[in-house]
Amino acid sequence: MPTLEAVLGRDDLLGLDVTTVIPEPAMASHVPAPAALLLLHETSLTDAHEQVRRLNTAVPAQTAT
Repeated sequence: MPTLEAVLGRDDLLGLDVTTVIPEPAMASHVPAPAALLLLHETSLTDAHEQVRRLNTAVPAQTAT
């Protein structure tokens, strides 16, 4: 569990509903990598952006009720 998720989501602290979105392999665009890993990273990053868009539209619906 990522640190921010652990701190923000703990009931005895802030108790927020936290979702972490991490594209994999995260460092492929920063280190020399085989072309297959870079393509995997770009695909995963696109998927992560789409997941965040879906989560972003779900939040207002949850807070309105």
